[in-house]
Amino acid sequence: MVLLGTARGELPGAIELQEGPVRQLRFSGPITKDVVREFRVHVRPTDWPSRVDLSGVTAMDTAGLELLLHLARKQKRFGGELEVVEPPPALRRTMEQGGLTRLSHWAPVSADVPPAPSGPTAGAA
Repeated sequence: MVLLGTARGELPGAIELQEGPVRQLRFSGPITKDVVREFRVHVRPTDWPSRVDLSGVTAMDTAGLELLLHLARKQKRFGGELEVVEPPPALRRTMEQGGLTRLSHWAPVSADVPPAPSGPTAGAA
């Protein structure tokens, strides 16, 4: 598990690479250019999973949307599709307007995958 942002106590938002029964990226809090930069420094594109959990996102700037676009395009290149779990309503509208729905599909939170923690202190030690 790679912990970035809030999980390490450095940034208000976080992107966490989770291994386990379902390999995914879990986004939480505000996803800003600094959170995305931290993610890109620590997680190679070859390690990007095909599933992202957005249920804990409170805000996302253009850098976060661009990251989602890159994640989706990577999956398309290899014949797959990015699975997006529970984007908040405001983010869902932005994703629709930006065309991300053509490159991904949305899924509810699975019973076997715990929901994203809420609040900026979730996961902080």
